[in-house]
Amino acid sequence: MTPGSPETVVTTGKRLPPRILLVAQPGEACTLYEAALGGIGALVDTVASIDKFYGAVTHFAYNGVVIDIPTKIKALSDHKDLVYSIMGRFPVIQVNVDRRSGRVRALLYGQHERTGPLEDLIRETCWHSPPRKLRSEERKPFHYNVMLSMTRQFNPRTLIRTVTMNVSQQGCFIVSSARFQVGGRVWLHIMDLYDRTPISGIVRHTIKWGEAMVVPGIGVEFEIISEDQRRSLLNPAQPSAAVTDETIGRLTGVP
Repeated sequence: MTPGSPETVVTTGKRLPPRILLVAQPGEACTLYEAALGGIGALVDTVASIDKFYGAVTHFAYNGVVIDIPTKIKALSDHKDLVYSIMGRFPVIQVNVDRRSGRVRALLYGQHERTGPLEDLIRETCWHSPPRKLRSEERKPFHYNVMLSMTRQFNPRTLIRTVTMNVSQQGCFIVSSARFQVGGRVWLHIMDLYDRTPISGIVRHTIKWGEAMVVPGIGVEFEIISEDQRRSLLNPAQPSAAVTDETIGRLTGVP
């Protein structure tokens, strides 16, 4: 799966309880947030980290986002752009737990910033906000052979030979059980294209090996790619020739 394009607002004729995406690591604080949200009838989906956000909001429409402040602070060091991208697209309420009282403290983020009980802020901002999701680009289930590298040099010792699960105008999902950093840059030789010029991309989300019954890998947003390559990815003209060791050696600089 790849990052979404501008959000889609989902309209309904009947006012339903708000669906809230809670971003918080498991623990006592998360339990308190879920209880507060459930107490006013909100439907709550919980993700443990910022990098899981895109996977949720491209599948479901949400009336708002509640984000745990310690989780946000931890994410800012590695995913600053992603954090502020989230906070600019949805009604966002930041929360933490007062250590002395054990109560949830809430802060509405944005132009009309203010504090108040979490339940009140949800009623004021999320209950009447139309549900929205990030519209993901059309994805096509094309399985291209890929040489994946974490450096521009395509070092043969660290090169990963893999395949795409799907591709879109903006990116692709690549199968891999290796560990990648969200926000990190990767380089791709897509062997089935006539133009095998390296494509650079940014890792936007990861699925680790052993996470439920899903294929592990990375969602990559294309950063540098030619228009011819983009067109060819979505409209393959014919099956490509077999990728030989000689071809790989030429691309990596190793005989």
